[in-house]
Amino acid sequence: MAVKSLSKVQKIIISTVAGIIAAILIACTAYCVATQQNPSEAAKSIFTPGEEQIVGKWQSQENPGITAYVFYDDGTYDSYISTVNFSGDYEVDGNKLYLKNPNTSKEIVYKYKVTEKVLTLTVLEEDGEEPEENEVSKYDRVDEINQKSLMDILGEFKEETTAAEETE
Repeated sequence: MAVKSLSKVQKIIISTVAGIIAAILIACTAYCVATQQNPSEAAKSIFTPGEEQIVGKWQSQENPGITAYVFYDDGTYDSYISTVNFSGDYEVDGNKLYLKNPNTSKEIVYKYKVTEKVLTLTVLEEDGEEPEENEVSKYDRVDEINQKSLMDILGEFKEETTAAEETE
């Protein structure tokens, strides 16, 4: 059986394709490292529209049981502070999330990022005003939101205060 050698043009084409594949792999690796995502989550985030990424229930990492969001696929959301609920409309435009409360005409604009099961929100403006400080909040995707009542929060605060006084 005779082995056919590649022509010069075929070798150039193969080299070019191999170079493009290598460049794509390097770029994908750099993106995954920069965004701290595994490759499957990175691919999902690139090919999944922002509206689909954000839909779901999100519980605060810093204040679990106190603040949370639920984003629905119809463009509405619920915001929770303790057991108090605020509803409104949201819109995603690139990496910006616009939350609008139709009852109060208030609007807040966040820069957002979904990495695996974590939603990061950075306040860009509130009612047209830029914040004095970069306020960043992180939320975990959850199956159920477990909000604490105001009585639970006050009880925990009282326990912490009593414990601190006893150690002094």
